Formats: sequence, C-alpha cells, structure tokens
Amino acid sequence: MSWTSGVGQPSYPYVGWGTGFFDMANSGWLDILVANGHVYPQVDTLETGPRFKEPLLLHRNNRDGTFDEVSKEAGLAALPLHSRRGAAFGDVFNTGNIDVLLLNVGEPPTLLKNMNASGFHRVLFKLVGTKSNRAAIGARLTIRAGGVRQMAEVRGGASYLSQNDLRLHFGLGTAPKADSVEIRWPNGKTETLQNIAADAIYTIVEGAGIRDTKPLPPPGNSAPNGKR
Repeated sequence: MSWTSGVGQPSYPYVGWGTGFFDMANSGWLDILVANGHVYPQVDTLETGPRFKEPLLLHRNNRDGTFDEVSKEAGLAALPLHSRRGAAFGDVFNTGNIDVLLLNVGEPPTLLKNMNASGFHRVLFKLVGTKSNRAAIGARLTIRAGGVRQMAEVRGGASYLSQNDLRLHFGLGTAPKADSVEIRWPNGKTETLQNIAADAIYTIVEGAGIRDTKPLPPPGNSAPNGKR
C-alpha cells in the first residue's frame, strides 16, 4: 500500500526510524511524520550515494487513501540534517497541537513545535485507571464528532526508542463538540459521555467520569497568551 498511497516514493532513498500517525492540523485526518538517518557514518566517505544525515518526511493526508510529502511546505526541509532515530509525539505546550521530539544520533535532540493555526477544533483526554492500571494502558477511546468516528488507544510504547504523550488527542475539524465519547477500559468495562465541548483537556477517572477540565487556547491561536 505504500506505493499506491504515495508514501513509498519519497522514502525510497532513506533509512526510516521513528514514525507516527498524528493530526498535524486538527482536521480529523491523520498525517505521517518519519525520522530518517543512515546506520553507518562511513557512507559519507563515498563520493556519491546515501549520506549519514537524512531529511525528515512529512506526509499530509489527502483524505482519499493517498498522501502528499509536504516537508518543504511545512518548513522541515530547511532544518539542519541529522541522523535521526526516535520520534515521540505529544502536545508539549498544551496548545492543542501535536509537537514532535526527535532523537539525533550523537547530537542534542530536536523539538518541533507545531505552529498550526488552522482554526479547527480539538480535544485531549487524560485517562486515569482505578480498577485498571493507573496509566490506563490498553484503554480504547472512540469519539464521534461532526459525523466522523475516530478511535485511539493508550499505549505503553510508541515508535522506535520513543514514548508518546499518554493523553489521547483528536482533531475535530469544524465540529465544536464531540457528540459521544466511549471509553473501553483495560478491564473490559465501558463508559460513555455525551456532548463534550471541544478545545479542552479532560481528565477522566475510571468509574468517576470527568474530574478536571483545562481549556485550550482558542482555535487558530497556536501559542499561549496569543504569542506565535
């Protein structure tokens, strides 16, 4: 499927490592970022061919089973090259946008701050287990908003050498609320919430419902206090 979807051709010359599906624009459709880097520094001694430090790839979801490689449009092509390995995804700044932390071999890591200002709604859920494990590893959350159904799981491990934010992030597009939120806890029990407003971080405790709500910046404002 990689060739017909359009992700195979741009990645063919590179060695891919940390990879993740994430909604970079809060559209409700998952995009893909890939961290690349060759295994052997000695390849740089060759006159031609692959290099040890390789570029990032960012594949934008076309919503029809295909992707476009948009690292140049996103500004990633202008970043210094590194031989990268891990890629961890999460809302580091609590802005409602998913950021990416990259592990660079033999060099300091790189933090990519997502400055998306699409104006689309989004929501995050922090799940806390009581009868299940406290981190809710293995919980599955299904959300319905704007006629679209999305699902995500809390996972204890992510891509290569990486652990993503345990909070579950959903882009909602133009939908101002989630019509329903269904949580299947690791012990098999299910809870359902209705009419959950967008643009907030919700802490949901197993068996107790929503215990905390933190508002996100207004849609289109990608940084706290209006700074970009």
